[in-house]
Amino acid sequence: MSKTLSFIVGALAAVVAVIVQYLAIASLLQPAGATDPLLRFFALQALAGLAEAVAFRSWLPLNYREPRALSLLFLWLACTFVPLFGGLVVLSSCIWAALFPASKDSDQLADVPRPEFVTYLVSRVSHGGGARLQARLANTQVSPTDRLSALVAIQSMPTRTTGTLLRELLADPLEDIRLIAYGTLDHAENEIMQKIFRTSKALEVTGNDTERHALNRMLAELYFELVYQNLVQGAVYRHTLQQADRYAQTALETDPTDAALWLIRGRLALANALPDAAHEYIAHALELGFPRERLVPWLAEADFLRGDYARVSQLLASLGNAAALPTLKPVVKYWS
Repeated sequence: MSKTLSFIVGALAAVVAVIVQYLAIASLLQPAGATDPLLRFFALQALAGLAEAVAFRSWLPLNYREPRALSLLFLWLACTFVPLFGGLVVLSSCIWAALFPASKDSDQLADVPRPEFVTYLVSRVSHGGGARLQARLANTQVSPTDRLSALVAIQSMPTRTTGTLLRELLADPLEDIRLIAYGTLDHAENEIMQKIFRTSKALEVTGNDTERHALNRMLAELYFELVYQNLVQGAVYRHTLQQADRYAQTALETDPTDAALWLIRGRLALANALPDAAHEYIAHALELGFPRERLVPWLAEADFLRGDYARVSQLLASLGNAAALPTLKPVVKYWS
């Protein structure tokens, strides 16, 4: 539609709007007849609003006339419920926006996708040494020299945190990696086994009850250390659990007030998937004065395995964020 034709249509619509608007107001002043004056006014006002909407839309800047149906509907509602002034407000707002537009966004700015974690770039990161070294080791795309240096570096880390990775490296395609991983695991296991051998020999020759209790306690702790450091698997793992529990039970026969041994028995029971026994042993350790905040996570694990989820939530909530270890805080937050 040309500008001239658009102006003519707008002018005619404005004339019709003025006439119908006058008739709508005049209908309110007429005496009541067969038709309700208010109903007659609303009908005429709707027609006047439509005529005003057509007129005002033809005078709007081009970019404000689309979408056609919605813009016309909005103007009709504004002109119907706010006679004359509704359309004027919309028209003046659009003209103001056209004359004084807002500053446009720079076309140099754009959304970018979320970056993905790439393990072979971890070697360039200078923080998070432990995680960085393990990620470098696990990635076979890293150069063999970097992987070997990372493997040597993690030997100073606790076997508890590196044992699983070292076992996976036993199947590594690089022979040097396999040999060092095997040597690290074997050294850690042999060190504990030598202590077990010496302690067992000492237990065989001692006759003092106090010494026997101390030696049985040490053997229970040493066997438990094999489990704790992930140095045993399969049938050896189950045998180690049995040995640790046997020596702990023997030591408790001499001194049943040893709370730490009750905790060890509880953790061994958890490893054996015996949550009821674990709960009993750990609760006994609590009764003997073992620090509660150190026992709550194990009690919660036992209750979780027993299916008592309400008790899990109650126990972890009792820790509070201040008392929980950093590794436990997400768990405490989830359950409480």
